[in-house]
Amino acid sequence: MKTYSFSTEQHGHLIPYIAALHASCITVDHMIGPFLPPLTNEKLLPWWKQRIAEANQGSRVIVLLLPQMAPGIKPAGSDLRGLAMLKLPETETGSFRGHIDAVLVNQKYRRLGGATILVQALEYEATHRGRTLLLVNAETGSVGEAAFRKFGYTEIGKVPHFSRVWPSGKKGETFFFKDFLPSSS
Repeated sequence: MKTYSFSTEQHGHLIPYIAALHASCITVDHMIGPFLPPLTNEKLLPWWKQRIAEANQGSRVIVLLLPQMAPGIKPAGSDLRGLAMLKLPETETGSFRGHIDAVLVNQKYRRLGGATILVQALEYEATHRGRTLLLVNAETGSVGEAAFRKFGYTEIGKVPHFSRVWPSGKKGETFFFKDFLPSSS
């Protein structure tokens, strides 16, 4: 598996598969996302088109996890193993920060190192763009929370009852950061 920066020309045809992966993570895994079930293309496709527009404008990075591909070969929808997104604040005071918005891995390809590959790709993209501080939040008690600890992120704190969940209720969220500046000591 290898990561590729999203390109509309090379990957635009994957938008429905990206939306389907996202929907699967919300409905099957009960991941907290921007939407509550029931999910429809009318909800998901415009949302993803907006994220892609942000990537095209430079305020977001989207990396896809795909099999190794020869240059110029467009991946099939079934090739999508996962994706991750990094939001790049556009303010002068936040120009050194990035926020990991999502790390999604297809159920068939979990426990094969895909999340690690995706997060490493985002960290590379962030530092390549001069971002020295990454922030991320994950559902408290989730696999994601444990993964970000393993990836070397420092917990800032927890907020109970942070997100609404389906069919009813709320879940807590844990917030992390990772600093890429060299230590001054």
